[in-house]
Amino acid sequence: MKILKPKQIIVALDFDSIEEVNSVVRLLNPDIYRLKVGKQLYASEGPKILENLNKKGFDIFLDLKLHDIPNTVYKALKNLLNHKVWMTNIHLLGGEDMIQAAREAKEDTKSKAFLIGVSVLTSLSKKNIRNMGFNIEISELVKILSFSASKNNIDGVVCSAIEVPDIKENLGEDFITVTPGIRIQQENDDQSRVATLKEATKNGSDYIVLGRELTASKNIAKMIKKVESYII
Repeated sequence: MKILKPKQIIVALDFDSIEEVNSVVRLLNPDIYRLKVGKQLYASEGPKILENLNKKGFDIFLDLKLHDIPNTVYKALKNLLNHKVWMTNIHLLGGEDMIQAAREAKEDTKSKAFLIGVSVLTSLSKKNIRNMGFNIEISELVKILSFSASKNNIDGVVCSAIEVPDIKENLGEDFITVTPGIRIQQENDDQSRVATLKEATKNGSDYIVLGRELTASKNIAKMIKKVESYII
């Protein structure tokens, strides 16, 4: 079944070194996939990893989830946006002043990168957020944070595929949803609010993040072929 568009899939490069990255990236077509560089890889390789992947023709989602006082986020994001990235993010729990500072950093750098906000990590369960002091349902917390992002002209949110339909209904089709915790086939992992590729596309996810199920597979080429069987 053809349910995915080219470049709708973002592959998470959860590695420690450029050598590990290259072992996977050499199998990926930049006309089909985008790549996500998170804290693990960025802490190890720094900005040079962005240059390396850009030279290979990939769009980069720089996933550092900035969450700090507004001035620090403003300055950090300005520095990050000096690099060529397609998308980057902040954590929406940083509050509206921080969100506004991030938006201003994007405006001041005249960056065309998408700036999105992380709502509730897909590893968190209802019990987890209650232990953090949130006495509301996860879906309600995601909705509150997503409205805050939209109100402050952030381009979209990172959320679970479960929450996408409600976000799209309330904030419109142009408000971007990026969904991690997506499985090519259903299996157990350390993320609580997960979905399959078919479920994520049915729910309207704009961009789908695939991680260890693909990159840690014993047969990556076979798994890539399976993913590409879904692409239009």
